[in-house]
Amino acid sequence: MNTTRHLPLAQVDIDELPPELVDELSDDVIQQLSDGVLDKIPEDIVDSLPSAVVNEIPEGLLEAASSNQTFTKILLVIGVLAVIGFVFGVIRSAVKWMIYSAILGVGAWYFFFQQ
Repeated sequence: MNTTRHLPLAQVDIDELPPELVDELSDDVIQQLSDGVLDKIPEDIVDSLPSAVVNEIPEGLLEAASSNQTFTKILLVIGVLAVIGFVFGVIRSAVKWMIYSAILGVGAWYFFFQQ
């Protein structure tokens, strides 16, 4: 039996929002904002709004992919380390192959001149 309860987030006062924004939002989004289910206006809804209305939205209500700078920096560091690890692995494998080929070539020349 699942007894998980979702606590509402901080409620947004709809009266403080610009009337142009409230007119453009759907009723269910307004209800979810006022109930505290949403704490930010979803990005897909913001994209569908006219640019004049988007400029009226308070900064704290915008949800953006880069809103968490720490997470973005962590992903960037992981990506750079992955690329460095890949290049290092390719170079290491190439060096191993060169050493193996050199040993095989020296051995072949040695046995060739022994006959």
